[in-house]
Amino acid sequence: MSALEKLYTYTRARPPSRTLVDPLDAFVHKLSASQGADLKSAVEGAAAAALGTRDLEAKAGRSAYVEGDILKNERVPDPGAWGVKAILEGFIGSS
Repeated sequence: MSALEKLYTYTRARPPSRTLVDPLDAFVHKLSASQGADLKSAVEGAAAAALGTRDLEAKAGRSAYVEGDILKNERVPDPGAWGVKAILEGFIGSS
């Protein structure tokens, strides 16, 4: 949790913000709740949060510079959030 808190000193992004913070925050909170015992569940939470960015209004990050209607109509997940999801899934061998 301290790493996430430190990150928050450098960015205004907080969930839900349509940024990589969404899956990262979900991952850290689920992992902390299980005291590190349930990595798979934490990764699944991050994946769900990354997918959920497709329905969020961009409040920070690069997506905030794209016309909101385009993001809403296309329902494309945030690229940074999707990248975090992919990295975390690599830890457990998911695809």
